[in-house]
Amino acid sequence: MTEIEIPGPEPDWQPATQPPYYTGKNPAHQYSVWEHVAPLFQMIGVLALPVQPIAQRLRLHVERSWDGLDDLDAVLFRLKGFSFAISKHDGNPLGVSYVWLTQPHEQAEQALDTLLEVVGIGEDAVVLRGDAHEEPAEGTVTARDAAPPGQVSGAALPTSLWARFRRAIGMTSAAQ
Repeated sequence: MTEIEIPGPEPDWQPATQPPYYTGKNPAHQYSVWEHVAPLFQMIGVLALPVQPIAQRLRLHVERSWDGLDDLDAVLFRLKGFSFAISKHDGNPLGVSYVWLTQPHEQAEQALDTLLEVVGIGEDAVVLRGDAHEEPAEGTVTARDAAPPGQVSGAALPTSLWARFRRAIGMTSAAQ
């Protein structure tokens, strides 16, 4: 049998994973497994911590991956009947991580509560419940959630969950 030799890449081809996709001379565009499956996931919350402490608690292996946006850390696992994914892009502000269900479920709130209970963290670790990428309906947040310590009055301030999330990750000030 003769050995088949494949030529090397053309010198002017950019790496297939390098943006801007489809604009270079390389005819191939590689995408990650994460980039392929994440749109099928249901985001159920955002946590104010990285993936590693959760993975250590549950003895999970953190996978290093990438998608069309950035490099990321991710863990996928089953816990008490729910299939979870937790991801953190390198570029996430303040090290927040996203919590997903890998299979959409009607009891998303219960799934997030289950995760918090098993990991042993409280509601204070939750920056946002629901999907951070959707503009939720107007909600109510207390001044304790919106104001810096020492300026808490306990009065209710109308604000959307999306605005609360942007404040929590430092994208806007509490006054906006």
